[in-house]
Amino acid sequence: MRKLVLVCMLSIPALACGQSKSQQDLIRDWEKSWNTYDLNEVSRLFVNDSSVTYFSSERAGLILGIDSLIKHHRGFGFQPGGKKSENKLWLSEVRYLPLAVTATWHFQRPGSPEQRGPVTFILKKGRTDLRIVHAHFSNDPKPK
Repeated sequence: MRKLVLVCMLSIPALACGQSKSQQDLIRDWEKSWNTYDLNEVSRLFVNDSSVTYFSSERAGLILGIDSLIKHHRGFGFQPGGKKSENKLWLSEVRYLPLAVTATWHFQRPGSPEQRGPVTFILKKGRTDLRIVHAHFSNDPKPK
């Protein structure tokens, strides 16, 4: 027996597509956290314990646990309460699956070429909220 998996694009209204509003809100909040460099948001958006895992496009190896993930974000300049930055991060080609989101991330520093690549978020449903339990970023191949 085959299972049908519903794939939705961001441009389709959330509830008509089957993903929960909280999924869309979580991903928008994650995007906002990068544009404000707010370190407090890492603990709010990700599972806040040792089970959270993260593969960065900026370093090799698995980042394991919330403390390591917070340290990793500090390395990008995140700080409690955030800060003003000219850098911009956004997502395109966002697709919602049951408890997962895939997209293309884009990052632009003023005067530098745009960086981009695929990202996958695995989500975990708690009693009252939805959080990211795993994220995997990679970079698009360099043009030949």
